[in-house]
Amino acid sequence: MSNNLVKEPVLAALFVDFDNIFISLEQQSKEIANQFATNPDKWLSWLEHSIQQSPERRILVRRCYLNPQSFADFRPYFIRSAFEVVDCPPLTARGKTSTDIHLVMDVLDTLNHSTHFTEFIIFSGDSDFTPVLLRLRKHNRHTVVLTAGYYVSPAYKSACDYVISSDEFIRDGLGIGYQDEDEEPSTPVPPSLRASKALLEKMAKRIYEAALLPQGIEASELPKIYSEFPEFKQSAQWLGYQSLRSLTEAIVSTRNDLLTITGDDPWRVSRHYEKQDNTDTNARQAIAGWIQSIVSESPAPVTMASLAGGVSQRFGPEIRNSNWLGAQTFKGLLNELDLGELKLLATIPGYVYDPKRHGSQGTLQIADQPGATSPLTAPAGPFSVKHPNLAPLAWKINQLTDTPYLPPEHYSVVLNEIAREINENRNYQWTRTSKTVRDRCVEKGVPLARSEVNFLLTGLYYSGYQLGKEIPVDVAKLAAKLIENTITLCRNAQFQLSEGDIKLIQAWIIPGSDNELML
Repeated sequence: MSNNLVKEPVLAALFVDFDNIFISLEQQSKEIANQFATNPDKWLSWLEHSIQQSPERRILVRRCYLNPQSFADFRPYFIRSAFEVVDCPPLTARGKTSTDIHLVMDVLDTLNHSTHFTEFIIFSGDSDFTPVLLRLRKHNRHTVVLTAGYYVSPAYKSACDYVISSDEFIRDGLGIGYQDEDEEPSTPVPPSLRASKALLEKMAKRIYEAALLPQGIEASELPKIYSEFPEFKQSAQWLGYQSLRSLTEAIVSTRNDLLTITGDDPWRVSRHYEKQDNTDTNARQAIAGWIQSIVSESPAPVTMASLAGGVSQRFGPEIRNSNWLGAQTFKGLLNELDLGELKLLATIPGYVYDPKRHGSQGTLQIADQPGATSPLTAPAGPFSVKHPNLAPLAWKINQLTDTPYLPPEHYSVVLNEIAREINENRNYQWTRTSKTVRDRCVEKGVPLARSEVNFLLTGLYYSGYQLGKEIPVDVAKLAAKLIENTITLCRNAQFQLSEGDIKLIQAWIIPGSDNELML
């Protein structure tokens, strides 16, 4: 007998609220919704073999609940994929179906089935199923949920073990993702008009110096580095390469110790480490430099809790998960770092300050920072330094509703780029618009993920703004609709906003000039 232990597949049961998922996907793109409805074999294979880093699963129970009056045409596709299709016609004048009660009863029946199902997968963004997830947890069953809708209750997400985001499902499950990510420019510039190899090598050396950590440097930080070179500032079309991505790939190709990491959103450039011996040293240098820049620019001492959050956000959760690079606590790490002239203050909740800017310890005036010990304290960073009164509220809204945590000047760039893209093409196409907006924002130095653009585009849709129907797009109207939607999300999350909070939200998401971000 072989000594190799073969992991048994997970025995799973799948329950699909067809109406909920189809309608949510259709609000993003009819093509995406139709791919879900007509090719369940594709995403079933992904569920069984690819999702998460876990043993393969066997989906033994497959049930789909749909309204036959609206979606009967899609029934054959699910029957072909070995689903039991449960008809749930409208029972009220408002179109309410019996899907919820059918799904709940079937889940509870399956829980008591003679086959011990270790995993329950529910395709629905309906938070009414939260009690079912809690019941499954009490019975020690693993739960997976697909939330294709725009807003999902935090309690619903917390009640399950793994949440499949809409972006993940579209990209990996349906395979429609973003096929245009690697397209070449439509009108390539002749090689004779591109940057010289000598210049590319000089720029590559500078990137290598900046990409200290294994995770490297985000794409949005590259334009600032490139602008250090006079040739770049005097050129157009990214030194003849037409895009930030194409120029960066040309630069990286001049060295064998740099890599372009394309799997992340946004993409980045990293050093290629043959050995990891110097990783901690590089990380400490980079963290120390970042803390010095934040504290020296802050008008008041910065709490350690805020800096800890900022380090995790800026350098990745790996730093925290490594027990702060072996120092056990963030304060311990601060004591080990070379912070130059910065000092630590033990006064609760603990601060880092610059004596030249904030005064000596004896005369130090600690800024009034409400909720400084709260888990929702805004992480230290450019946002909290430049907008200290707005950042705590923006961070809380981000944590409760997933609204992107972007400073006002970045929201201005994003909204202007959404309007620009739609106006230039005279129409709106979800995948094209989200990619173009993301790329243009990154090229302007805005660290923006495509998922964040998708969130904003979907929010505009839910607020009643018909993208592509009103041309030219009015940026002020986009901002007003986004403000309206943000307030609605807060109320849905049971976050009661004061009049002062609403005024801060209005100051947060405003149309304005993005010239300060232009190179």
